[in-house]
Amino acid sequence: MPHQPIRWTDEKAFQLEALLSLETEIAALEHKTGISCGYLRCGRLIPTRTERKSQVRPAWRKAASEQWPQASPTGAAISWQILGASPDPLWLAPSQAALGAEYETLSARANPRQLISALSILAKAEVQVIEGAEVTCLGDGKRVFLNDATSFTAGRVIVTAGHQSFGLLEPVTRRLLGRGVKGQAALLRPRAPIKPSQPILYFGGLYVIAHAEDCIAVGSTSETKFTDPANTTPQLDDLITRAAELCPALHEAEVIERWAGVRPNAVGRHPIIGPLPESPRLIVATGGFKISFGIAHKMADAALSFVSGRAPVLPDSFKVETHYACADSKPPR
Repeated sequence: MPHQPIRWTDEKAFQLEALLSLETEIAALEHKTGISCGYLRCGRLIPTRTERKSQVRPAWRKAASEQWPQASPTGAAISWQILGASPDPLWLAPSQAALGAEYETLSARANPRQLISALSILAKAEVQVIEGAEVTCLGDGKRVFLNDATSFTAGRVIVTAGHQSFGLLEPVTRRLLGRGVKGQAALLRPRAPIKPSQPILYFGGLYVIAHAEDCIAVGSTSETKFTDPANTTPQLDDLITRAAELCPALHEAEVIERWAGVRPNAVGRHPIIGPLPESPRLIVATGGFKISFGIAHKMADAALSFVSGRAPVLPDSFKVETHYACADSKPPR
């Protein structure tokens, strides 16, 4: 999902470019591997519930027309529309959209597991992949140590280990550059079939996403305090209840799977990309938190540019020195 189109920034421009290019990047990945990644530019519905939000909707629509292209790379129309009511009462409950809804057609969805499976196949065909090998020490990047007591010499090391990157880098940077934020989510099967092309429903941190095979994903919590990163709790039950209130198609739906994971939240809130001043051999690329799934390929391009000696054009808020300044002035949020 794109950032709000109002108050345009370099960060929003970076994300927009990534979301647009993801369409063709995934198509190329599917062609090379033969694996469907479940990608669809399905759009997003945001219910309008307050008069204040109703009053600002025209400004959002105008900003989208000014900052977003009119079409995607494959020609799909992109716009921000204002609807007077729910377009589908079974998908978006009319009671949840008393003042209508906003509908934008830039947002897309993908199947994370299928996408990662395709990436894994492609990677293993081109490079050596060692799975299940925990890195215990990075040193200054010249020699990397694994938990089985082995080590290897590297020319460059890209540290992209999600929220675990921050702990790996702390001995080098003498700073905690971020923390993990736990999220819980669920996969449900509704009692009646749903159209997999339904737009994403989004309201107040709640996501309802239609997928193929009559599955609907619901997420997610954002927990900064937790004891078990992988367990699910009653917070997820509350989330599912809220989702059913928003989306009548989920009433009495079967819960197929519940899961939890931890996302990387960098101290400066934005992604952190670039070599460490103390050890230029170490290049970090993490911290996107809620947006990194859609911009990971562009983050990777930037990290690889540093490897080859070319400094990519990045928003100032993504740069390592910006995050250092945040870490020096306040603890991670």
